[in-house]
Amino acid sequence: MDLDRARSSLLERRTKKPAEWPSVLTPKEEYRRRLEENLTLDSEGRPFRMLPFWRPSTRRRSLLVGDHARFFRRVPSSPDKILDVPGLTDDYYVNIMDWGKENLLAVAMGPSVYLLKGDTGEAQLLLSVDQEESYPSSVSWCDDGKKLAVGYATAEMELWDALTFQQVRSFEGHTRRVGSLSWNGHILTSGSRDCSIINHDARSYRKPVSRFCGHSDEVCGLRWSEGGRRLASGGNDNLVCVWESLNMRSSKYLHRFNDHNATVRALAWCPHESNVLASGGGDADRCIKIWNTREGKCTASIETSSQVCALEWNRHQKEILSAHGYDQNQLTLWSYPSMSRIADLKGHTSRVLHLSQSPDGTTVVSAAADESICFWKVFEPPRNSSRAANDGSDSILSLKRMHIR
Repeated sequence: MDLDRARSSLLERRTKKPAEWPSVLTPKEEYRRRLEENLTLDSEGRPFRMLPFWRPSTRRRSLLVGDHARFFRRVPSSPDKILDVPGLTDDYYVNIMDWGKENLLAVAMGPSVYLLKGDTGEAQLLLSVDQEESYPSSVSWCDDGKKLAVGYATAEMELWDALTFQQVRSFEGHTRRVGSLSWNGHILTSGSRDCSIINHDARSYRKPVSRFCGHSDEVCGLRWSEGGRRLASGGNDNLVCVWESLNMRSSKYLHRFNDHNATVRALAWCPHESNVLASGGGDADRCIKIWNTREGKCTASIETSSQVCALEWNRHQKEILSAHGYDQNQLTLWSYPSMSRIADLKGHTSRVLHLSQSPDGTTVVSAAADESICFWKVFEPPRNSSRAANDGSDSILSLKRMHIR
């Protein structure tokens, strides 16, 4: 016996009958009529019986469009905004775009670094070099988004104040191009073509805190984990190294993975599982690999059919976005941990070299060799926060629960 339907049927007998509905219904009356119809007919469309003498069907007609337990994923078919960035270097081994917490997007264009406002796209020149061979090859915002570190092709590094547009200080230690930078609190970590990784204390003008080597070729990817316990490095030697922050005064790494068959530049730590790292391989590899850095093993490997240039996790839901090269030059959204493809986003005509995420985690910006940057509203706010303002949205019968995600 279906007690819920039986109760509804008994209550309806005390009020209106279906034949009593007026010819013109208000929205509230129409909703009630449909609700009553759904509850007074069985799954086969016959009048509902309170005490059936056959086995009742477990299938019910849903009031929702589609499966009410499923949230449909809405993915933008085109960028929300496109900006021209003339002079953007078409180089797989540099990292020249970063979005800071003050909603400023730093982009290196040839010999210059510009700061773009995330909401309007208005650009201001931060710095420019005279010699073409000393071009900026990496940029990275510090944790508070007020200072920007810049690495150069001539091995120099500088720290700039985004408010005063003045250079704060410089760093030394490398002998060749600085192609990757990553912050961990006041520690600035740099990776270079000289194969070394250096930790610099931004508060001190002394020599570097530590210098270590785990790669035999250019270090072109660096990412600190959230909380700063571990550092991931990727290199032109096809290796991924994982380092512990408490053991960085030597070149002893925690793990070294050699599963990729091409340069590893794309690295991203999972915000939902602190020990999970994603890495992407170059043109001869074309794979995204998921690593459990606690156990030191690969838990998933996905063939993407194109060069993997960059990776960004969705902070609010278990998804990851990848940027690709030839021949589709697309962004691909994946579901984690199944790593099933959700959608491809196409807006560039050349390989998509860089990805960065807005401070609120809802927008991702992509930069490509076609000298354009695209803003994609691909990550939505947390579902809990979006539902909080909707009273009664947890009810299965509530129209407010029909999300198009």
